[in-house]
Amino acid sequence: MANLDKDIHQKEMAIRFCLVNDMIPFPEVDIQNFRELSTTSTIITDMDVLGVKIDSTGRPRRVLFDCKTLGKTSPINRAFWAGGLMTFSGCDEAFIILRKKASEAHRLSAKQIKVHLFDETQFQNYANSCSLDFSIDYCYSTSIENWTKLYDITLNEPALAKFSAFLHSEAPIEKDAVKALRKFLSALSKIKGELDPAKDKHKSLFLYSLSIFAFLMAQVIHDLRNIVEFDAEEKQFESILKFYIWGGRDSYTLRSRLTELFTAQREGAAPQDPELKDWSGFMELTRKLLNSPTDIQKCILPLRELALMKISTKEAHKDEYISQAIQSNKRIRQFSMNMSRYLVESLKIPREFSVHLEEDFNDLRSSA
Repeated sequence: MANLDKDIHQKEMAIRFCLVNDMIPFPEVDIQNFRELSTTSTIITDMDVLGVKIDSTGRPRRVLFDCKTLGKTSPINRAFWAGGLMTFSGCDEAFIILRKKASEAHRLSAKQIKVHLFDETQFQNYANSCSLDFSIDYCYSTSIENWTKLYDITLNEPALAKFSAFLHSEAPIEKDAVKALRKFLSALSKIKGELDPAKDKHKSLFLYSLSIFAFLMAQVIHDLRNIVEFDAEEKQFESILKFYIWGGRDSYTLRSRLTELFTAQREGAAPQDPELKDWSGFMELTRKLLNSPTDIQKCILPLRELALMKISTKEAHKDEYISQAIQSNKRIRQFSMNMSRYLVESLKIPREFSVHLEEDFNDLRSSA
């Protein structure tokens, strides 16, 4: 993963632009081959910042931010590169922040492929026109230093570093949210033994993981809202949910057969369906989240802020910002705790992580 100290000011500008436009920022997103054909994973390029906004239908709208000096590459050629990366990664729009102005003709040509060319001053003026908060360090996410600390918490811990790379790079660009959800739960299950609830850096990683879980569940629940009847009976709901989670009936049937073959080779093993861990708990969580799909994504920002707060110098006005965000919607605490308890109980993660989250909510409420 690239170091955040390169083009650091421009990246902070891109992150703040995301925040004031209700996008979820993901700095330093590594892009891998479409399908790896060698024994090692290959990073072919990276995005300096990716912004993702989940719209009212649950579709993630992705915006690429590229922070470069002009160098030997002309602005329009950089725009063509960004256009190709947009297509490859499923982005909808791109902003390129240059140190020197591009010509008006280059800027107009770039707009034809949904790429915007700005120098730093132009981008700052454009961002300020969106919100005057752009220039204010009002929360933990607005400081690039805090993001650097978040990326550094898994240094010298290889297992956690691999999981962290999935959170920062794979989850935000995966086009199939259900596939990303299955991978997330599997990856978190593998590293659960590495997590120590007594360490602030591990509390931070858990909370950031929880924010990604909310990011994925927001997309999943929006899909389910359009296909599941609100008053569906439990058996019907379970059948639809199983087929949906495992990629359709045919895929589910194939997995069932593979599971049967595996079980048949193990004497005394009871036949099992392919399910997520604590399937009944996942069904219950899904039912609860279906009560208000649009509120799931509102949990992402407070959870990320709490994650960054654990590893940053505490500032009263930023704590107040988190408190106000939480108090603005009672579903934020409710849904966050529901999702946290599911992860803790289903994956056998130390329950202290959920206890600490509830304590954080209580502390912020009492200090409001």
